[in-house]
Amino acid sequence: MCVWKPHPRQRDERGFLLMELAVSLPVFVLLLTFLSFALAWSWRSYQQEIADAELRQEMQIAAARIVESALNSSRIRERQRGVYEMRQDAKSGEVLDRYWRSDTQLVLNTVTAPITGSFVGAGVQITAFSIVEDARYPRLYHITMTGVSTVTGRTCRLETSVYLREDMGGS
Repeated sequence: MCVWKPHPRQRDERGFLLMELAVSLPVFVLLLTFLSFALAWSWRSYQQEIADAELRQEMQIAAARIVESALNSSRIRERQRGVYEMRQDAKSGEVLDRYWRSDTQLVLNTVTAPITGSFVGAGVQITAFSIVEDARYPRLYHITMTGVSTVTGRTCRLETSVYLREDMGGS
């Protein structure tokens, strides 16, 4: 009959694997938790930066388009409350550009043609839009727009002034 006797060095190592796991597993879980928190925070920060950049970009594009229309106009008038007409056809006198705020979007000519709010990830809402003629200086108009990102809650406000030349628009 053969009796199995453990080697003298093996006797000291019994239970060592279990003790390694008991120490390293919580450390590993802690590191994984930290890594997932860092990744989630990074992703959220990235989405907020994209939303804020989109808010600024949409506001600047809309403002540039409105200013271009205004500069090509002989006059700007408020047809109804909040509906601004500009850039008339020189021959027919027909209004070519009409801007207004519809709910939370800035619209050019028809409700089906909004010039803001096209990127859903930003959630851009136009909260204020106005074109006011200066009381002291005729033909000087102050254009103001305010937009809010529904993703971040941050506000962007653009203001500019446009002076209409008398020889524009064929009048």
